[in-house]
Amino acid sequence: MKYIIFVLLIICGSFLDGFAQKNADTLYAKRVFLATHIYKDGVKLSNGKLTKLFSNTGQSKIKYRWSTILKPIGPVVAIGGVGLAYVALKGVDATAIIDGEPVDYKIRSLPKLLIGLGLVVGGLSMVESSNELAQHAVDIYNAKLKSNTKTSYINKIQFGLTQSNAIGFSISLK
Repeated sequence: MKYIIFVLLIICGSFLDGFAQKNADTLYAKRVFLATHIYKDGVKLSNGKLTKLFSNTGQSKIKYRWSTILKPIGPVVAIGGVGLAYVALKGVDATAIIDGEPVDYKIRSLPKLLIGLGLVVGGLSMVESSNELAQHAVDIYNAKLKSNTKTSYINKIQFGLTQSNAIGFSISLK
């Protein structure tokens, strides 16, 4: 019973993030299948707007630029790998004469198959890396926004007894 309650709390807690308030200036990334979309105030931003936003932060700009470069290359490499693996598995027809009779068989290339599978894995890794770079660019941008916000400093702290004989404290900020 405790296990079921724990699982329900975890599931309900995961939905609460969607209802959380977000700062108006911050960006947030949402992963959709093979792409990562970046939003500000609930509106999906285009590549041009993101490049303009990231122009003030050097690291974000570089990471987002690499993300946009890898995004279209990854699927092309993966599809090429699938094609090469198919060609390797399809093989080439060949005929040999064994005991005076012709025998048909296929010649399949193991190196082509391994290279094709390597390209599939490499292409999917490029897609995942592109998404991670976009997420990291957003994180760096948001961290810079938080570091630029003004913070208040504690001016005076008082600790002691209140008028109703209870223990309390007060803080005065600058």
